[in-house]
Amino acid sequence: MSLIELKTFLAVIEARGVSSAAISLNMTQPAITKRLKNLRNSFEIETLFTRKSGEFHISEEAKLLIPFAQNLIALAENAKKEIKNYTNGVKGKISIGAGTTWSLGNLPKGLAKTAEKFPELEIDLNIEAPDLLLNKLSKNKMDIIFARKPENLCNFDFIHLRTDQFLIFASSSHPIFEKDISLKDLSKYKWTMNTAAKQTEDIFFNWFHSRNIEKPVISLKTNSLRLALKVVENSKMLLFTTSPIYSAPDSFNLTQIKINDFNLKRDTGIITRKGYKSYFLVELLKNIKTQGL
Repeated sequence: MSLIELKTFLAVIEARGVSSAAISLNMTQPAITKRLKNLRNSFEIETLFTRKSGEFHISEEAKLLIPFAQNLIALAENAKKEIKNYTNGVKGKISIGAGTTWSLGNLPKGLAKTAEKFPELEIDLNIEAPDLLLNKLSKNKMDIIFARKPENLCNFDFIHLRTDQFLIFASSSHPIFEKDISLKDLSKYKWTMNTAAKQTEDIFFNWFHSRNIEKPVISLKTNSLRLALKVVENSKMLLFTTSPIYSAPDSFNLTQIKINDFNLKRDTGIITRKGYKSYFLVELLKNIKTQGL
């Protein structure tokens, strides 16, 4: 088994066939077939792919191999980069992803301080939904992401940085404050959620379901916290978000809705591919902890 065979294997999957992969890799089909055969022999897999009625299908054994192939390639590329830059420090480009709330805290300060020590490194920072970032990380399109702890850590390493408390906010003039607030009152209004993460949405709905309360309606989902705050400030919608909202500008006329039984939390931190190491990450982690993020 070689890295080139693993790369060819993933290329065939992405192209949905050997012939299409041959074109994209500028190779002959027999050459690709030979690499796939060597890979099958190495892992004792009888079949990697099949075609039925023109449809490309991946075998169950091949599906199991995919994340390991991605990790091995990523680790090899990272090792090559680390060795190459060992004497002169880190050069090149590093891709970092973060959710909206991370951009409101001390992450920018930590990044700025770290960047000073690596002047020849280009830092690409993306603010996107956690699910999208995790998908990019698994495909080696991202190096480091700041997000909630993944449910499955089989292919990832996680460094805990903080525990976020989920909170509910409404406009300070919202009619919900005109009387004592009951749990059922929360399902009468439409909601805004400043994330597109499926895991967060599940946490939200499960809380209502576990208390036999009618499932509320989420009318707006956005990765822009500022937009979510503005919408809630000027409507009767309620906002489901996390504790870092306190770092948002004070100009928003919002009030927290405090419910005794509402105690939802999530662990968040740094996520990398399994085995990922870099001098930049070590320095970044040190600076983030110094900033008290």
